[in-house]
Amino acid sequence: MKVFDCDRCLLSAHSPYLVCAVHPYGVNTDICHDFRPDPKATEPESWAPEGYSWYGEHLVANRPSRYTPEQQLEILETHPLFTGVCPECGYKFDESNPPLVHWDCPQCGWVDDSV
Repeated sequence: MKVFDCDRCLLSAHSPYLVCAVHPYGVNTDICHDFRPDPKATEPESWAPEGYSWYGEHLVANRPSRYTPEQQLEILETHPLFTGVCPECGYKFDESNPPLVHWDCPQCGWVDDSV
């Protein structure tokens, strides 16, 4: 397996068929103990165009959110999924057996219409 540092290693084969002179097929860990920094190597660019994000090695378009940042923060601070408490009456949901989808309150009748 090729690790992140392989392209910046002095021992790198810079070949599509071999990883390096010491480990032709790569290493089986996340770190190579034989890594030797190549003084001529440059850091790879990790920028992404606006509206895109890197997920592993894939550049993916960001989905537009249907909520503003302020609305997202309010949901995080008040929704029972995140707080475990009904926003209307303060009923505490059972943490050991939370609802799977709808967080409707059995005490006051508050309805989770976020889905």
